[in-house]
Amino acid sequence: MEERAAQREQERPSLRLEKLQHWARNRQSGRLLVLAVSQLWLAVAVVPFAVSVACLNSACHMATALPLGPGALGLLTGTVTLELRRAPRLWKVQATMILNIFSLILGFIVVAVEVMKTALGPAPAAPSQLAGLLVVELSTEAFTLGGVLVSAYSLFLLSWRKPGCCRSRSLHYQELQEGLSELEEVAALENGPTVASTANATNDAGKGRPTSAAPPG
Repeated sequence: MEERAAQREQERPSLRLEKLQHWARNRQSGRLLVLAVSQLWLAVAVVPFAVSVACLNSACHMATALPLGPGALGLLTGTVTLELRRAPRLWKVQATMILNIFSLILGFIVVAVEVMKTALGPAPAAPSQLAGLLVVELSTEAFTLGGVLVSAYSLFLLSWRKPGCCRSRSLHYQELQEGLSELEEVAALENGPTVASTANATNDAGKGRPTSAAPPG
């Protein structure tokens, strides 16, 4: 029993890796590619709009270009997602989930701040400048919000794949049932010869017992 349990513990990581490779390369390969390309494209697209907003509002002070933070994080997250699709590993899943969590939180904060700046900021004197600034600001917010949504969907996809997150109870119950079935098989194998020998001894005793003679009439 101890050897079989140790063997199962050694085979479990390789089995998880095989399942991850099948999941990333066969079942969800297309979705992972779309997620990675979307994150990279949104991260690259938000940069010129964020720089334009900073230049129009604060004379090109990059400290005010808040969407550059989610853009850089989205670029890193998309790269890690592509690497996860190319060569699946368990640590890459964890790294991708952590980066998506930070992208989701930071992107949501930046979107909220930018919306407040757009709504409460001072309006330029020229109407044409106001229209151009509004288009650039809305485009920046839209790209940043798109990155937030992509990160949320990526977290949803990865959390449903990860065994320890949303299906831990069912998997624990399944492992418990497998362990009980193995225990029953071992008990049946151990008790089988004993039961058979007992039954044979009983039959032999019954055959060797003398029969009582019938009483005279």
